[in-house]
Amino acid sequence: MKKEKITIDELLTKIPNKYELAIVSGKIAKKEFAKGKQKSEIMDEVFKDIMDDEVEVIHEIDEEHTEN
Repeated sequence: MKKEKITIDELLTKIPNKYELAIVSGKIAKKEFAKGKQKSEIMDEVFKDIMDDEVEVIHEIDEEHTEN
């Protein structure tokens, strides 16, 4: 039996900001698109990696705009 697709709600439990989720997913998928894989196959793999905690989001601190 084939597992159902990962839902946006499930993904948002890992990366709560939907805009950040879109950016992260796009950056990961971009590398795979160059290899010529199908879009749906790539996105399934990207979403699975996010759900399996294989993706880590690192927030950089903008020191110029941070008050002391």
